[in-house]
Amino acid sequence: MSVVPDLIRLSQVPVNFEQEIQTDLLEPVVQQEATATGTGFCRFDLQQKGFLHSQSKIFISLVPLTNNRAYVPPNIGIGSVIQRARLVVGNQVLNEISDWSNLHAIKSTEIDNENNKEREQYVTGRMINHEFAYRDEVGGASQFSYPTSSRYLLDNGRNYLLDGGVEAKIGQVKPFALMDQGSPAQSPTYSIDISDLFPFLKTHSLPLYMIDQQLSIELVWSRTVDRALVPNGTAGGVEYKIDRNELKMCADYIFYTENDAMERYRNANPVIEFAFPDYRLSKSTLTVSQLSTGQVRNLGMANRQVSRILTTVTNDSITSSSLLGKYNATAPDRATATQQQGGLRYNVRYNDRFEFPTSITNEAELFTHFTQSESIPFVTREEYSRAQRGLTTDYVFEGHVQSSGAVGLSGNFLLMGTRLTGGRVGIRGIELHLQMGGAVGSGQEMPDPTGGGNTPYTVRTYCEYLRLARLSQGGFSVFNA
Repeated sequence: MSVVPDLIRLSQVPVNFEQEIQTDLLEPVVQQEATATGTGFCRFDLQQKGFLHSQSKIFISLVPLTNNRAYVPPNIGIGSVIQRARLVVGNQVLNEISDWSNLHAIKSTEIDNENNKEREQYVTGRMINHEFAYRDEVGGASQFSYPTSSRYLLDNGRNYLLDGGVEAKIGQVKPFALMDQGSPAQSPTYSIDISDLFPFLKTHSLPLYMIDQQLSIELVWSRTVDRALVPNGTAGGVEYKIDRNELKMCADYIFYTENDAMERYRNANPVIEFAFPDYRLSKSTLTVSQLSTGQVRNLGMANRQVSRILTTVTNDSITSSSLLGKYNATAPDRATATQQQGGLRYNVRYNDRFEFPTSITNEAELFTHFTQSESIPFVTREEYSRAQRGLTTDYVFEGHVQSSGAVGLSGNFLLMGTRLTGGRVGIRGIELHLQMGGAVGSGQEMPDPTGGGNTPYTVRTYCEYLRLARLSQGGFSVFNA
């Protein structure tokens, strides 16, 4: 070809361009395991050759320290192991995301149900998928009190158990997904794409052969007690260690071999600049009482080009004996008598103006803005905001009631987000105006297991902003747009 295409932009590489792919199975240069109270650390160093494939993967397997039945969280899978991800070039941090697992929980809702069931539960451990619960007619009489297919439940492709020929309504993860201390070799090995760790790699390919500095992937491991879940009735707090024999990175390097295309690309592009999104986390801890009265929090981001913000309110103290564990996005509770869910108020202020003329109080409108900002989250209305009951009340999954808000799915996917339209953020930064739930004691406040409105919640807001990277003479420089 007479003209070399822009090889770092994946969408512009011709499909007929001759490629060669080499694969290296890399061992971690540094591996320090986490503890029950502290994080760990790991680093992989990449070789300076070819273009780094965006679907290169990190393989991870867990082993419980006690003989126990355990499995990774169904909404984020093996992503529960990573607390922070950092891409380093020389002494420059190219991309870094704090509390990565919570952001990954948001992004994971955008995977369609069928993909979760047919692929992700085997590759990453994610398996949020739904099916209808059809009633079973026995002798002309229904075993269930609700009409045909009026309820739905988790579906991982495994039939709910039978007990003596009678439907026992018990769902379980597939046998391959179980982790047992007595059989460490049988623990599943999952993978994480590096493009999930660093979202800009979904559209850009790093030209490693043009970089003279060392490029490394650094991971901060989450606490060992935050990594997996156990069935109902099983004691939590079990530690899950990373199987060092399975921890590897599968690095794929792409080479373009047609007419010395790579050398011609190097000569034609002595300086390469590209823009990419990065995420800055702002988080705070608020009690149920503080959330019910409303809070205003400054998120910073002054003088930055912020494209969108994503917010979740999480109960980090939920034990591992639940369906989602601490990787939830909690919605206000639902009153027992009226079945009316608690309300909320959401708005964003920056550049001396509010993003919305009046604060959003309707969950459906909030869902719409999140969809316009990100994409469609494949969760149901009850899972999103506890509205319109539909989750099964009698089928359990690993012993957990699926319609429960405490240990199940109801109201544990409330994702708030909006695309900012006011341009570059001014010197006063961004203000998040948030109120969640009714007054304490009304039954419509945020779930309050501690009592008295004292249950703590973590409010996390991820601000997506634009950064620029320049590759010149083998060295990287990174700065804000």
